[in-house]
Amino acid sequence: MSDNSDLEFVFVARVDDVPAGKNRCFEVEGRGVLLCAFHSGMKAVENICPHEKISLEGGRLRGAGKIVCPHHGSNFDVDDDGKALGAPAVLPITVFPVRVEDGNVYVQLVTAKRGPDNPFAIPGVKLNF
Repeated sequence: MSDNSDLEFVFVARVDDVPAGKNRCFEVEGRGVLLCAFHSGMKAVENICPHEKISLEGGRLRGAGKIVCPHHGSNFDVDDDGKALGAPAVLPITVFPVRVEDGNVYVQLVTAKRGPDNPFAIPGVKLNF
């Protein structure tokens, strides 16, 4: 790692720590980071399903960038800012930028990508539940 922009990326694990087609959670700076070894490459998400605030670890990986919650079957598109693809979850998961260098996996926690908190929000209208 050579330039200053690399300072934002933190080491999480070795590529070999997560078998192809599987996922594994690591604690990084107090956050659960779920590394997902898709056949298309390594991806990283926060290890929280927004439906019930429970772990996504052990969820099935589908295609090039989708993960299924192991508890309630919610599907998320990691390649589309963590977008929920159907009930019961409607909120997205948090996706972290990933770099793989020399067999090491690094994530950038500062600029995590996440879709809108409420995909059904109406601009200018505040609802109190």
